Amino acid sequence: MANIKKQKTIHYKNVIITGSPNLQSLLDGILGDEGAIKRPNQRQQKANAEDTVVIFINRFTKYNGMSVGQLVYLEQGRQQPYITVDDEADFYSIEALSSDEIPEQKKDASSALSETAPSDQAIKKRREFVESILYFGVLDNHMVIMQSPALQSRNLEAHLTWLLTSCTSTIDEGSMLILSDKPAESVFQKMERAPAKSIHFGAPLTTDIAVDPSQPAQSKAQPVGVAQPIEEVHANKVRFEPTGVAAAIISAVAPGLLDRLNLQESLDEANIHLALEITYNRRTTKTGQEVIDSIATSLRHSPSSDVVINLKGGGKITGDELKLSGNVNVEYLPSGLINEGSLFHEMHRWLKTKISSNEIDSTAESTE
Repeated sequence: MANIKKQKTIHYKNVIITGSPNLQSLLDGILGDEGAIKRPNQRQQKANAEDTVVIFINRFTKYNGMSVGQLVYLEQGRQQPYITVDDEADFYSIEALSSDEIPEQKKDASSALSETAPSDQAIKKRREFVESILYFGVLDNHMVIMQSPALQSRNLEAHLTWLLTSCTSTIDEGSMLILSDKPAESVFQKMERAPAKSIHFGAPLTTDIAVDPSQPAQSKAQPVGVAQPIEEVHANKVRFEPTGVAAAIISAVAPGLLDRLNLQESLDEANIHLALEITYNRRTTKTGQEVIDSIATSLRHSPSSDVVINLKGGGKITGDELKLSGNVNVEYLPSGLINEGSLFHEMHRWLKTKISSNEIDSTAESTE
C-alpha cells in the first residue's frame, strides 16, 4: 500500500510567559538529553494519583533549528472495541481488545538485547492504546501546532504550564503561560479600511459536575490506639453547575440566577446557546470605534464558528479569519501513522514563511 497525502490545518500561536523567557530554551533545557525530565515516564500528568488518563510530551527532538514534539493522550488499561466483518454472518460480531493483548511487532536490536539481559535489569514495557496526538513545533516564542479532536491548543497550554511550574519549577508557581492567537496582517488591514460596525458572538451553555459533601460525621466507635475521633465525609448530593463564557455572561446580566438553578442533569446536550451582539446606533465616537475594534480582534481566542464581525460599509470577517492558520499536505504511511519527518518539514517551512513575510512579528510578544 502506497503512502497517501491528506490536507491538514496547522495553527500559529504566540507564546506569552510572565517575565518574557524563551519557551524553546526552557523546553530544550528540561526535555533535552541533559534535562531533568528527559524520559516520558518522568513527565506524565494526571488529574490525581488514581486517574488512568495521562497527558505527556512523548517524542521531543529538533528539526532544522525548531524544537518539535508530540503531546500524547492515553487511558491506561483501556479496551478498544473492534468488529469482525464476515460476509457470511447474519451480523458482525463486536468484541473488545485490551491493551495487554496488543500483538508484539517485530523485535528490533535493542529489544532482542534486553531479552538476553537478566530479568531484574530488563526494562519494563507495556503497550497502551493511544487516544490522540497533537503535534507542535516551537521556535523561540513562536509555535505552530496541528491539533486533534481530543487534544486542542488549550490542552497543550495547560500541560506546558504544569510542566514548567508544578513538574519542574522551571518558572515560578502562578506564572502566566498563554498560547495566543494572532490574526494575519491582511485581517488588520481589512479592518483599517473598514472598521467593525457590529460583532456577533455565540457560546453554548455548558455544565460541570459538583459534589456537595454532608457535614463531617464523627464515628461512634474508636479504633484501638487512636486518640482523636475519626471524621468521615460522605457525598450527599451531586449537582451540575453552569460554566464557561455563556454562564459568565448570564451571571453578569442576571446576578444570582444560575446559583438558584437546581440542575439534576448536564446541559451539554441541551443545545442552549447564548448569542451576544455588540454594536452602536447610527454613529459612534473615535474612542467608541477603538473599543469595538479591540473587542473584535480579541475574539480570536474564541471558537471560530461562534464569531462574526460585520464591517462598516459592508463585508464581514468570520472567526476563522481571526486566527492565523494554513493548510499543509501531510503524508501518511501504509500503517496509518503520520510521516513525522514530512510533517515537521511542512510546519517549519510554513512558520518561517509567515515570519519572513512579516505576517508574524520577528519579536515575540511578552507580558510582565
